[in-house]
Amino acid sequence: MAGASNFSLPMGNHSFGVTLYRFFAAHWRIVLSVWLLCWVMATWLLSLRWQQVNDPAQLHYACFLMDHGMSPYRDLIEMNMPGTYLTNWTVMHTLGGGSLAWRLFDIGLMLVAAWAMLSIARPHDWFAGALAATMLIMFHARDGAMQLGQRDLIIAIMLVCAHAFLFRALRSGSLWPMIGFGLTAGYAATIKPFPAPYILLLLVLAALRFRRSGGAWIRATLLGAGAMAIPGVVVLVFLVAKHSLADFLWVVRWTLPYYAPIDRYGWGWLFHRISPSVWGFVLIAALIFVFEWKANDWRLARRDEDAQAEIEGWEMRMLALGMFFGAASYFVQGKGTPYHRYPFFAFLFLWSILYIVRALRRQGIERVLAVAGVAFGLILTPSYARELHHEDWSPRYIDALTADLNHLGGPALSGKVQCITTYPDCHTVLYRMRLVQSTGLFYDFLIFGPEANPSVQHWRAVFQRQLEAHPPDVFVVHSGLYPYNDGYGYAKLMEWPAFGRYFEQNYVLYADRSFPPNITMNDDYRIYVRKGFESAAGR
Repeated sequence: MAGASNFSLPMGNHSFGVTLYRFFAAHWRIVLSVWLLCWVMATWLLSLRWQQVNDPAQLHYACFLMDHGMSPYRDLIEMNMPGTYLTNWTVMHTLGGGSLAWRLFDIGLMLVAAWAMLSIARPHDWFAGALAATMLIMFHARDGAMQLGQRDLIIAIMLVCAHAFLFRALRSGSLWPMIGFGLTAGYAATIKPFPAPYILLLLVLAALRFRRSGGAWIRATLLGAGAMAIPGVVVLVFLVAKHSLADFLWVVRWTLPYYAPIDRYGWGWLFHRISPSVWGFVLIAALIFVFEWKANDWRLARRDEDAQAEIEGWEMRMLALGMFFGAASYFVQGKGTPYHRYPFFAFLFLWSILYIVRALRRQGIERVLAVAGVAFGLILTPSYARELHHEDWSPRYIDALTADLNHLGGPALSGKVQCITTYPDCHTVLYRMRLVQSTGLFYDFLIFGPEANPSVQHWRAVFQRQLEAHPPDVFVVHSGLYPYNDGYGYAKLMEWPAFGRYFEQNYVLYADRSFPPNITMNDDYRIYVRKGFESAAGR
């Protein structure tokens, strides 16, 4: 009896192990999705305390100045597209203007991306959508607070949504998803202009696909094009309401061509800026592709497929097209900033992981590679979580400048303070203190550029008129001039000699602050006060 009792315990363990294995084999997608979701939720909860910094904070301040009477492109010396302003303004007036509101907006973007990726992946394998969405969410979180809600991130997610709506229309034969396609694609083009040719190409390809499948391709095209025009109409109304339409067209004609070649890098450096971890998915997908081709079973090229497989093949080609567009946008912009990678990475994750997960149905080396690809994603998830860069954007500059401005008068400085910088920290401080600038200057390279350039001439005239109308009591001058930064120091003021002389004649140094470098820029600034203001400043 004792022996029987001793023998029954291993049998029980074996039975439990078999049961556990069978459960995992039947429900592995759900089990692994729960693992991924736990990391995502933990990351979001830990990041709710992130402060709003970098470009979004500066753009919030631009909207704040609009609420105080300044018009974009006419008063604001800045050149972001109208959709960017409208996005930030809408968040400020719905969720709120603080850091938590912007973090919630960013999380909302991630949820929309997850929905779109799951919708696209559903007929192929829904787990591929879950894994791709997790990779995008965790990679974005790894970039830290400075990339929350960035412009190219919004573009990437809207284009993935456009593909999801387009695929749903073609799968179901219903035309109504074409409205979602048009709205999301059109919205992406209001953030930056570079998606416009791509979304028009998508519309043409959609029309051809509807026509081939015997659908109402003319109605589908008109519905998509009409919805695509709606964000453009909203932008037009916004510009007319702000009396800025002509000024916007002038910026497109002169300022954008002036800005585009600045701070560009070579292809080698741009390749270096692409995370090596991302290429792991591409490499595994490429190996699966090669083995399928070698076996003369290249699914995307077969002509004897059934209707469902043919549709899936077309969808994979459209996702590959999106990936090539994302790569083109990254290299054409040429600046290598982290958020410029998002349109490329969104489609890269989705296409490569779809290709990998689909290969789990195969046999031999292809299945082994697919298992390796899924395991790679499961390992990367906690790895990305450990690399969150929430401390990289140092608060030293912001805290010191806040203290200095409070000492100089705090709220009394509204309308009497001016930043001379391109980088966002000075405007972040003014936004948090709710101080209105004397002028609409945001990017000082627009006034300290080549004197013969028409854009520089124009913005110098605008800035000079604003200075004469509202001369500031306090100037905050950031060291360096974008993109060369340290090469100019504070001597950049003499890049515009007339302004440099005006500055020397009317202002004196109040404070000189230096800090260790912060990410990609030096963190030094000087405060100058108007002569006669020294006593009020405590000198």
